[in-house]
Amino acid sequence: MATTTKVRTTPISYPTIIGLGILVIIGIVAWGVQLSQGMSVIGVGQSIVWGVYITTFFFLAGLAGSLVILAALADLEVIPDLQPQRRGLLIGAIAAYVAAGFMILMDIGRPFRVLNMIFSANLTSPFVWDFASLAVSVIVAAIYLYAAPKGKWFPVLAAFVAGLVIVIEGWILSMSAGSPLWHGGILPASFLVDGLITASALVLIAQRSGPAVQWLRRAMLVLLPVLVLLNLFEIAAVSYAGAPEAQAAIQLMLTNPLYYVALLVGIVLPFAMLAWANTTLETNIAAGVLILLGVFLAKYLLLISGQALPFMQAPAHYAPTWVEIGGVVGILGLAGLLYLLGSRLVKPKPVT
Repeated sequence: MATTTKVRTTPISYPTIIGLGILVIIGIVAWGVQLSQGMSVIGVGQSIVWGVYITTFFFLAGLAGSLVILAALADLEVIPDLQPQRRGLLIGAIAAYVAAGFMILMDIGRPFRVLNMIFSANLTSPFVWDFASLAVSVIVAAIYLYAAPKGKWFPVLAAFVAGLVIVIEGWILSMSAGSPLWHGGILPASFLVDGLITASALVLIAQRSGPAVQWLRRAMLVLLPVLVLLNLFEIAAVSYAGAPEAQAAIQLMLTNPLYYVALLVGIVLPFAMLAWANTTLETNIAAGVLILLGVFLAKYLLLISGQALPFMQAPAHYAPTWVEIGGVVGILGLAGLLYLLGSRLVKPKPVT
């Protein structure tokens, strides 16, 4: 006999919505300044063309895809304890996907350029594949949320599409001709692990209690060392047999104090907290926040270090401007606002 899971809506927290709305307004103002004054108001240039905007895009796209994967694993009864959260996971995924799309619009400078990918797309371009995969993933996630297809085939399909998007992001970066640092071939795997870690950390922050908390803590205790090993393998391979430009970029990254801040904040401290500290709400939130900050900072360093040594030129320098920071703040506020509104207003079919 089929059972029906009751769909609960999230009460509206007006102070939170107002706060997120203010963040969105900050982002709109920053974007308006960028559109009116040109790309000169942001920190990117001829050498470093991908900065904090693209870092945020990679972060949100990986988070979104991994939230879909967690929802699919819940429906497939791999993680049955997350089944009550599948609706929130999928709403969060769609919110992050939409925010990631707006981040790309801000990065390309002229938003109408995106129409070229639709009406005059170069089908051999990896960026077109990325755009198409992102669009498909949003559609699949929306169908998964609203229609709640029966059986196991759709969760498998949704998880495959979501994982493919994350892998494509890392693959595109690894194929970029501008940086030998990214050519090791391990980026698609590390991007997927990054995404699963950030999704688990975010759910852990939001999860107050229940058996899912212990599963999430154990998952991160496995995924964090895996991420360290992937990065160590990459560093060792490049340092031993990589191109001179890639070795120089590795040295540049390893001599940056922010690298060790990311390692300490994003891996060492949260691992210690999850492994040995008591299972309390405060510990879970602190560990989750540290992981999110560490992963974001690590992606930022990877992008900047890979572009900081242009061929036959002096090392390039990059620092985000207030316009870029304002834009990122607005995008993160948009993701949160979409999640809150979606949790309240979207009423999908109950899972039977």
